[in-house]
Amino acid sequence: MAPATCLVAGILLSLALSCYGQMECPFFGQENRKATPKTNLGNCSWYEHSSCCERAEITAVFAEMLTLQGASQSCRNRVNYMMCYFCDPRQRNFIFNAPRQASVCSSFCDDTLSQCHGARSNGATLGSRYSSGREFCEANFFVYETRNSAPSCFQFNASAFSAAPTIHASQYSVVPLVALSASITLLQGLF
Repeated sequence: MAPATCLVAGILLSLALSCYGQMECPFFGQENRKATPKTNLGNCSWYEHSSCCERAEITAVFAEMLTLQGASQSCRNRVNYMMCYFCDPRQRNFIFNAPRQASVCSSFCDDTLSQCHGARSNGATLGSRYSSGREFCEANFFVYETRNSAPSCFQFNASAFSAAPTIHASQYSVVPLVALSASITLLQGLF
């Protein structure tokens, strides 16, 4: 590659990283955290180019899970994606200050329950526990957003699973059950 081409590529990369660094991460409140490139984000690896979360926070989220039995791949992908909302560098568009709840697009809530309807946890199916996607998301401390368009709400992106470097299968088929840690509350009390 010619030196001038390398210089231009370097400048563009620096500008891109600078822009990512300017994205605020309101989920983390007073920390004044900014989205930056990260590596080794495990089950949220599609955010490695720009992330609000750290590897340790993802590990804490997935460590507090119980297995969701009989879940289809589509169900697991949707639940996994939903659990990574606090990593999204665009979260300023769908995280609200008090009490820092994520606004999730209604179609994401509805489709997740539809895909996970027959999956079981603690002897009961999700379909028997929740009568609607709204009930599913609100029971897990999300705001059910009927405007249904990103970026005003958190929307599922199926391409994340084909583009992500690695999804860790040993932790991938689980569903959250308890408060995470140090101000991260995600799908609390789901089952």
